[in-house]
Amino acid sequence: MDVMERVVIPERIDYVGKFTDLIRSHWKAKPNKNRPFSEILSSISLDWREKELMSEQILSVLFSTKFVSLLTESEIGSNKGFFSDASARLSFKFLPPVDEPNELRTHFDQLFCHKKDYQWVKAIPDHHWADFLSSLFKEVNPAIQRYIEKEVLNSILILAQRAATLGVDPEVASKIPKVDDLDSPFLGLNREVMLYVEKNLNSTVYSLPDRYDDYKHILVMISQCKSQISYIYRHKDIFGISLQLTYQVRQIEQYLKRLAQLLEILQTDDPNRQWLTITQLLKEFVYAENTKYSLRKHFSTNLQLLTFKVIENTSKTGEHYIASDKSAYWRLFGKALGGGVIVAFLCMNKTRLYFQHFPVFWEAFFYSMNYSIGFMLIHTLGFTIATKQPAMTASTIAANLSNNGENPNWLHKTTQLLIRLIRSQFISLIGNAVIAFPVAYALDWIYFRLMGYHIADPAKAIRLITELNIWESLALPHAALAGFYLMLSGLISGYYENKWIYNKYTLRIKKHRKLIRLFGQERLNRMTGYFERNFGGLAGNFFLGIFLGSTSAIGFTFGLPLDIRHITFASGNFGLAVGGLENNVSTDLWLNSIIGIAGIGFMNVIVSFGLSIAFALKSRNARPSEVKSLIGNLSWQFFHHGLAFFFPVKNPGEVNEELPEALPNRHL
Repeated sequence: MDVMERVVIPERIDYVGKFTDLIRSHWKAKPNKNRPFSEILSSISLDWREKELMSEQILSVLFSTKFVSLLTESEIGSNKGFFSDASARLSFKFLPPVDEPNELRTHFDQLFCHKKDYQWVKAIPDHHWADFLSSLFKEVNPAIQRYIEKEVLNSILILAQRAATLGVDPEVASKIPKVDDLDSPFLGLNREVMLYVEKNLNSTVYSLPDRYDDYKHILVMISQCKSQISYIYRHKDIFGISLQLTYQVRQIEQYLKRLAQLLEILQTDDPNRQWLTITQLLKEFVYAENTKYSLRKHFSTNLQLLTFKVIENTSKTGEHYIASDKSAYWRLFGKALGGGVIVAFLCMNKTRLYFQHFPVFWEAFFYSMNYSIGFMLIHTLGFTIATKQPAMTASTIAANLSNNGENPNWLHKTTQLLIRLIRSQFISLIGNAVIAFPVAYALDWIYFRLMGYHIADPAKAIRLITELNIWESLALPHAALAGFYLMLSGLISGYYENKWIYNKYTLRIKKHRKLIRLFGQERLNRMTGYFERNFGGLAGNFFLGIFLGSTSAIGFTFGLPLDIRHITFASGNFGLAVGGLENNVSTDLWLNSIIGIAGIGFMNVIVSFGLSIAFALKSRNARPSEVKSLIGNLSWQFFHHGLAFFFPVKNPGEVNEELPEALPNRHL
């Protein structure tokens, strides 16, 4: 009896569906340690008749469906683009698309319909799956085998065409030398695959040696295409990166990988290797179908290259925020004093804006401009805001962790780097806080002598002091929110540095004819050089000001208790409050305010650094074991050489390799 004639449609659910339900139930039951889950597949008892019916059912589905959608899109995505793909995933989460009954992808999706099926499918080792599948499909009808091979060849052809289309796209081609001519490996790959597929489908005489030679040639072309993609990774610091480019690069990589897998299935003479490759595809498909509407997965997989580039920019900047010796340590203190002086003026200006009683929108606008202009001025003058340092230096730590394969002494060196970072942060915090208070107090005294009244009236002064009380206000949550903004501003700085490079603004401005006539070539070159070095920093500081200045207004609009607290502004505001109350501040208020300022600074740093290093570690794929080792070593150093965390003393085990000493004037 023919294989297809024995298949009865209702048996599809009875056997294959029950089989997956049985394994799924074992997974949910969490098998005991004496019987590992990896043995469940091989231990499930199926008699020869059940296996035969299951095999016939699966082959029946394969013989009556199209493979292309599953083989060319699953875990790869469509060519819609980053945002279009994200929008489609979001809409499908609420209103799934119509299932196509003639697509293999539909039947596959129905079989592995539970969202966590990929977990138990992945938990079963590859060789167990391979053994099971090989025993299930010992004999396959020649007609079905030819049909399957034809569908795989069609998929191979489509994968090669899509890879070639993306490979010569202007977004990609502009980053790879000589990729848009006839010698392009992407176009060459497409030509070779077309000949290979045509010979397999139409040629009656296609000898095994010729087929194997063509296969090897295709693998060479795939390797050349991968080399072109590697060029983009290696030279991203020269031309930058974008969302669209990262999306296209990832798709090309997935097309090439899937193409190689399908070719191996057709070409390998080793049945075990063939079934292992099929098993790998099975696991990829189940994971892809279970998570096909996941926005988190979409952003995580496609943004990694972009975030790596953004983090890399902040890493280069972060090296300048770490003092390596005593002279750099005290220079950092001086720059922190400069930043604190300017912040005292910002506190004064914001308090006077408060008394103008602007509408909510305009109050937020002027607050934001006050912050933004002040931060950009601090950046331009080469001063520092202490709590902004962690967002820039976290990626420097992550860079050391992710390079430990090339650096066997990474743990000791990274620990010493962290110690230098902590004491640099400490002296910057001290510099900001100790100067902001007396300068703000002096400004109030001068203002009172000139105007006859204080910058902050008694009611406002009491409110400023109350906002510092961590026991009776939301000072710490508001400080945590400020820490989040500080982290975000660091990423924005890296993003705009990358944007400047990616869009080639330096060359475009230097060659702009009207600007050359207006400024002259020499002056224009100096201007573009300055912005090339500082554009990211200025942008990050501008947006940080917007975040800090508008949060309170947004909270008021939505009825939420939103606000920000920053250690340097807290110190300056306390100086204005003491002046406004004409020194009539009790000892308890002094003590609570000092504790509050310290708590706000601590929360600013912890949140900013914690979020920044988490983001940096993820972008560089640092392992959790590395982080644990670093924390343990850092704790040991603190208990044995605690003074080094606050002052640059020479530790017995400290290495002599130092970072750049000073903070250049171009950095905040």
